[in-house]
Amino acid sequence: MVERLRLFTKCASTLLVCLAGCTSVSPPRATAPVAEITPNSQPDARSNAVTAPSERAPIAATEIAAAAGKAFDRGIEWALANQRPNGAWGSFETARVSEIYLDTQASHRAFQTATTALVAWAMIDPAHTDARCLGAFERAGNFLSSRDPPGRASGKTFYSVWAHTYFLELAAAILRDESLASYHERWRAIMSKELLLVRREQGTEGGWGYYDFEFQGTNPSGNESTSFNTAAMILAMKACEAQGGSVSAGALEDATRALLRMQLPSGTFAYGTYAQLAPRADYNKVSGSNGRLQSCNLALFAMKAGGVTAETLQRGVKHLRDTHHYIEIGRGRTRPHEAFYRTSGYYYYFGHYYAACVLELLPRSPERAELVRWLAQVMVQDQNPDGSWFDYPLYGYGRAYGTGFALLTLEKLEPLIKESFGK
Repeated sequence: MVERLRLFTKCASTLLVCLAGCTSVSPPRATAPVAEITPNSQPDARSNAVTAPSERAPIAATEIAAAAGKAFDRGIEWALANQRPNGAWGSFETARVSEIYLDTQASHRAFQTATTALVAWAMIDPAHTDARCLGAFERAGNFLSSRDPPGRASGKTFYSVWAHTYFLELAAAILRDESLASYHERWRAIMSKELLLVRREQGTEGGWGYYDFEFQGTNPSGNESTSFNTAAMILAMKACEAQGGSVSAGALEDATRALLRMQLPSGTFAYGTYAQLAPRADYNKVSGSNGRLQSCNLALFAMKAGGVTAETLQRGVKHLRDTHHYIEIGRGRTRPHEAFYRTSGYYYYFGHYYAACVLELLPRSPERAELVRWLAQVMVQDQNPDGSWFDYPLYGYGRAYGTGFALLTLEKLEPLIKESFGK
């Protein structure tokens, strides 16, 4: 009787956690929202309706440069119009009855910091010619640099990993840009502090994730590290290292070993540490991991590990293109991992950005040119009528971070489009 009571209590607790926002008790482990609003407005499904991929006409190579340029300009206008008075993008506002698992309010600081860093990063290039973008970047930079970096919400929840990743990427981007030399001293100090923080939040097995439900301690156990968080952090640290940042001894090596353990014989990567022994799980197959594959391949390529070559990188983007309908079905859904192969919206634009980074590294060829055209077409056709991009309803941050990733993707693709097809 006692054992039955324990079983009932455990099942009831699991159900409550799922109702509170967690996706499931088995991997992949993520959380779920329902609808998104911008400040002082309610979402209008009709104004940002998603068109089925089968109804979209292909964009010719001769027209892709103009289409991508127009989409980028419209995205910039949306970002400028939706920056908050304090310089940030995104907010805690939501129209949903239940939202993503939050744990504590500290998670909001992590969400807003990561979102603002992404959009500010996207503002750097247009700031060279547009004073409005420079002003938006400066306001965002002041917002970010005047606050302490977000910490873990608790011992079991740390969405702060996203904030640290894109804080580092933003710092590296600022330091690369000589026109922003007046900001270098401040952001070099921020970068140094962040590099120490991410080492502290690195799991004991070498990876990074955003949960540690079963083993709570001073440092994450790493039992719930994810392949894509680990990969994105490796790339962020490498970007900082290239700008003279001092990465903690062993941090990159530990992370690389963690990612190698999640590399599967199929050419994909396990969702997370806890899923690395389930290679045949639907979310670990090519069709379920195409949005995460690009960052993982890039990270191992950067670390010269895992046998990842230029051919491997190109094959990964081809996987994304050829199985794109599955990740398309997951985009914008109110619950993550409810689509085929348990794809989810929150790594949709994440995956497309790193796909653009892959294409940037590939040698010029007709095959690369077609992948460039296709990826640019996806960005153009995904854009909402209001100029934003959206893949996942995360409180009031969804459109802002989606737009940040999309703008960064188009920035990466612009020179490749010119190289492949001319103006």
